[in-house]
Order: sequence, then structure tokens, then C-alpha cells
Amino acid sequence: MFKKTRKKIRKALKGKSVPEKFTANDVAFLHIGKNAGTQIIQLSTQLNALQNDFRIVSSGHGLKLKDVPEYVPYFFSVRHPLSRFRSGFYSRKRKGQPRLYNEWKKEEEQAFANFEHANDLAEALFRNDGIGENAFWAMNSIGHVRTRQTDWFQLSGNFLKERPPVWIVRQEAFENDFDVLLQRLNSNLSVADLAIAQDEKSAHKYAYTQDPSLSDLAKQNLEQWYRADLEFYTICSNWLERQ
Repeated sequence: MFKKTRKKIRKALKGKSVPEKFTANDVAFLHIGKNAGTQIIQLSTQLNALQNDFRIVSSGHGLKLKDVPEYVPYFFSVRHPLSRFRSGFYSRKRKGQPRLYNEWKKEEEQAFANFEHANDLAEALFRNDGIGENAFWAMNSIGHVRTRQTDWFQLSGNFLKERPPVWIVRQEAFENDFDVLLQRLNSNLSVADLAIAQDEKSAHKYAYTQDPSLSDLAKQNLEQWYRADLEFYTICSNWLERQ
């Protein structure tokens, strides 16, 4: 499949200039925040050093599908929205530490002053009082929390049908899905040949053992808030099953 796609790309590019950002050998990674993107970039760096059949490129969180030329193959990762919310909340509460350090914006500072834990914020959603109003603005102010996975596919129509990705990597099935991605890229390598970061700093992950779990009310509110992302997650999962 990938070789046929490459032939089509080279045929389409014959006699044409290629934008500086991409070459005919590139595979674009759409880096959706809090979806195991740091781990994917680390593995991609290793892959790019070990072979030259393709090159995985990423331009950070700002690269959306509409920014990727149609001749460039791409892939992305997804995560269940409730898990992504919790990860995004605590990532910003820690200001990105230990791997990074990004100071709060004033709106984030106020949000964390009002809500100590992710569960507190989620439970306060849709309340008809000042606490509910604070929750609404916090959800629209905290980095990663305020973004939706569908944001990366605006103005792209039914892209899974019209412009399907090479593969989709689910955070919950990371190693298996990344192996399938490599197979579809015709790589002789697998995840077992690469070094997956295990420590919190390198993997940019965090254990929530000291933080409260999401209550039933919190989950119910988040399912309402992220309704479109839940549908998107289901659609992506169904697409994977059909392949």
C-alpha cells in the first residue's frame, strides 16, 4: 500500500516544486496534545536515524491536517477524551514539569486557584451558580483541556474516507498500533527494535496515584462537554477495525 502511495506521490510531483516543509520521502505526524505524542516523536527520531526509506516529520501541535499537502502521507494518535482531560489538567497544573516548564497564563493561574483537582473541575461543570461559571471559563482556559482532538481536522471533511491516514495510534494500545504503523510503512523494524522511554521525564507522562479519580458525576459532565471528541474517538476506532 505504502509503496503504491509513494509511486503516486512521485508521479504527481514530477516537474513540480515541493514545499520546503515536506519532501516526497516524508510522513507527517499530527501531534495532538496529550496523546502520547512525545513518545511517538522519540521513536520517530530513532526510526529516522536507522533507515532512510521514509522520514517522519512533525511541526509541533500547530500542524493540522489542512496544512499537510495532499500528496504527503500522515498519521496521528488518539486518546479517550476523559483520560486526555485528566492528563491535560495535571500536565498544566505542573506547568509541564518535569520534562518542560511553561509558566501559567493568568487565566490558567485563576483556574487552578479555583480547582485543585481535575475531578473538582469536572464535577463543577454545568452548575447554575458562580462555581459553574468558573468551571466553564477554566475549561476554556487550561492548555490541553481547552483543545479538542477534532481541532486538528477542521475544514477536512470526511478525511478518513477521502484522505485516509497511514494508520491511527491509540494511546491505550500504543505498542500494538505503532507496530501496525511500521508494517504499513513497509518498515523492517518494530517497537521491540526501538527504545521506549520509561521514566516520567523522557516519556512526558505522570502517575496520578495521589490524585482523586473521576467520579460518576465528573465522567457524566465530561462526556457531555467532550461529546464531539467521544464521537470522533469512536469513529477512529471503528475505522481501525475495518482496515
